[in-house]
Amino acid sequence: MKFTAILKKHCLCFGVAVLFGLGIQSIACAAQPVHTNAPHAATLPQQRIKTVVYYFHGNMRCSSCKKIEAYTREAIQSGFAEALKNGNLELKVINVEESGNDHYVEDFQLYSRSVVLERRSGNKQQEWKNLDQVWSLIRNKAAFMQYIQEQTLAMIKGG
Repeated sequence: MKFTAILKKHCLCFGVAVLFGLGIQSIACAAQPVHTNAPHAATLPQQRIKTVVYYFHGNMRCSSCKKIEAYTREAIQSGFAEALKNGNLELKVINVEESGNDHYVEDFQLYSRSVVLERRSGNKQQEWKNLDQVWSLIRNKAAFMQYIQEQTLAMIKGG
């Protein structure tokens, strides 16, 4: 007799717990928005990953500044011709002193003429890196170009 009373008590508690759980689940489901016309997640187009190589300069351009631009351009064009052609890589030379370009100084925390790599997914920046060794490598074209190409490849690969 005692066992039956205990069993009835446990069954009642279990039943209440199940009903309570179902009530919570129905409330949670009701709170979820339903998108009947939304495409399945697997069919959504993936955001295009793109790497941008910037060379930032000002109005006054010394011979070293021009050399950094030329070496950077050569390193990118010779090392990444296919990526440039298919649009996965872009080279932009930007004068930060021209109207509308001053935001780059803050965006990339520029403190001098710089080469900056940026990885984008769609219209959103994923990461960026200022290649601060370009000034110390300016007198060694081969090392400069290797540095640009290695860093660009690493950014393309996502790291």
